This record gives sequence, structure tokens and C-alpha cells, in this order.
Amino acid sequence: MSALDPAADPTPTGRDAAIDLGVFRTNVSILAARAVGGPLVIDMTADAYGHGLVPLARVAAESGADILSVRDRSDVESIADAGISIDVHCWHTSRFAIPPAGSGIAAFGFGWELTDGAPAGIVPVMTLSAPVLSVKRVPEGHGVSYGLVYRAARETSLALVPLGYADGIPRGATGSGWMAINGRQYPIAGRIAMDQVVLDVGDAAVEPGDRAVAFGPGVEAEPTAADWAAHSASTAGEILARIGRRVPRRYIDREVSR
Repeated sequence: MSALDPAADPTPTGRDAAIDLGVFRTNVSILAARAVGGPLVIDMTADAYGHGLVPLARVAAESGADILSVRDRSDVESIADAGISIDVHCWHTSRFAIPPAGSGIAAFGFGWELTDGAPAGIVPVMTLSAPVLSVKRVPEGHGVSYGLVYRAARETSLALVPLGYADGIPRGATGSGWMAINGRQYPIAGRIAMDQVVLDVGDAAVEPGDRAVAFGPGVEAEPTAADWAAHSASTAGEILARIGRRVPRRYIDREVSR
């Protein structure tokens, strides 16, 4: 299963955050079935962790959530204006002095980083990708990106991908992150820049237009947001919430069998 549509090209650079509402619906249903002795609270902070507040609030309300938790009063108003019938609590204005107990970011596909993992069957909702813009053959010793901290160990091919730290790719993952192209993993070569990364694709038959997957469900060799978090001393929630505004959110809705 993948949330990626290879034909998608919603911007001139092809940056794409595919949000699978079917996956989110199933995640919420799993959490609702496990909720015992209290309401199911879904945290919709930071534009639903970068997934889009209103589309996901609607699905959550239809799939068994009892309360949506937000931080900003404007979020309460946005949900109400969209005609979504569900109880919404704002941390800063409600009776909650501390965040209410809830599902963490399990509804989005990840468990609590400091306690339990996500329940069985939970799958990440967002897939972040962009097309390869160019492929260049370089000799052994060729330096890559700022500071030339990466030099090719042998003759190799380098693929340029228009995703950088302005799009939420953590710069702290320089030297340890990877992306997937055509179901194979390729390491990031050199520093992660604001607008792009370079992948060392070796002798693979990678061509401009092939789609590089920065993260997704993790079922087709691509990393997950949790992998990026591990490479950058971060959390999956932070990785998701930092996906920039210039990455269009594209909503798909597919039936999920688990």
C-alpha cells in the first residue's frame, strides 16, 4: 500500500504531500475501538500536524472521535465554520490546564515517542515526495553541496531532488538520511540545503522525473517520519508539523484492509 500517485505533479517542482484519508479513517476507528472508560480525544494541533485541519477533523468526527483538541481559538472556529459536528476543546481557553489525555499522534500513524508505540494496525497517513530534477555522473572524489563535506567514494551518479529544510526535511539528518526511488534506498549526499537534497544513486538507472519519496508508510523502502526523527534528534510529530506551506497537500481516499 502506498499513498503515492506517480502521475501527480501539483507544482512546477512536483513537491507533493499525499494525505490518505482512508488510512486516517481506519487509524481513528482502531483507536475508537480501543478507547475504554473515556472519550477518544484526537489532537489536531498545528493544522492537524501538517495534514490539514478541516479535512481531517471531518474524517475524525465521522470515524469515532469524541473530542478534537486544538491550541488556537481560530481552529475551533474553522471546524465550526466547516459544519463539522464534534466537541472541540482549546487548551488555551477551555477548562484544561494541561493537555487532555488522548491518542497522541497515533491517528496520524505514530506512537508516543517516550512511552508506548502505536497500536497494531496503525499506518502513517502522509507521503512526502518530489521528482528527480536532474542526474549527473561524477568522478571519484567529487564534492557535494555546502562545505563539500561529502565526497564520492567512487565514480557515481548524483540525483537532485527539490525538497530541503524549507520543506521540513531536517538539516540535522545530514549524513544519515535517505530517500527511496523506485523501491530502492539512496543516501543523502552532502548537506541538506534549503530547497534541495542530493542523493547518491550509484549506478542505478535513475532518471529525471522518477519520484523520490522522502517519507511515507515505510512499505516500499521509503523511510517514515519516525526514521527522520531518529536521524535528527527529533520526533515524528515535529517532522510532520514542519512540512512547509509550499508543499501542496493532496487528498486521496482509498479503502484500507488490515
